[in-house]
Amino acid sequence: MTLIAHRTFRLAPKPWDRLTWVRVPDGLEFRIYEFTTVAWGRPDLDTTPDEEARWPQAAVVFEQELRAAQSNVRWEHGIRTVSRFMADHVTIRRWRYDLIPGRKARSRRSWERCVARMRAAEEVYRPVREEIEARLAAHAAAAGEGTG
Repeated sequence: MTLIAHRTFRLAPKPWDRLTWVRVPDGLEFRIYEFTTVAWGRPDLDTTPDEEARWPQAAVVFEQELRAAQSNVRWEHGIRTVSRFMADHVTIRRWRYDLIPGRKARSRRSWERCVARMRAAEEVYRPVREEIEARLAAHAAAAGEGTG
């Protein structure tokens, strides 16, 4: 018996709200399924040992690829995360990236690469996600028949 939870991966909103010349593409939200120990409101599925090993690993790889794509697009826009005194990590902007001509075209190409990388990761995770969603739907149908 395995408890399944889901969460949504979204891009970090900052600093995109401050960079008026950057156009963040829509639809970059991804659902990731993971095992949990919190039973409240979570479906309890019968899983095989193979699924218990494969599903979390696929979720970890998917999330790592999404985070890497996000980190790369932030780097290309001059956004750095550094360590500072009295803070573990601080996000700073390198203003010189704003001064180089063609920043809108560079930004657009950077986002195209980011979206392509995220969509490729989504395609790799899709079979696992569809398998989990089919199992959840079958579990919900069986639970609905049992209570009706």
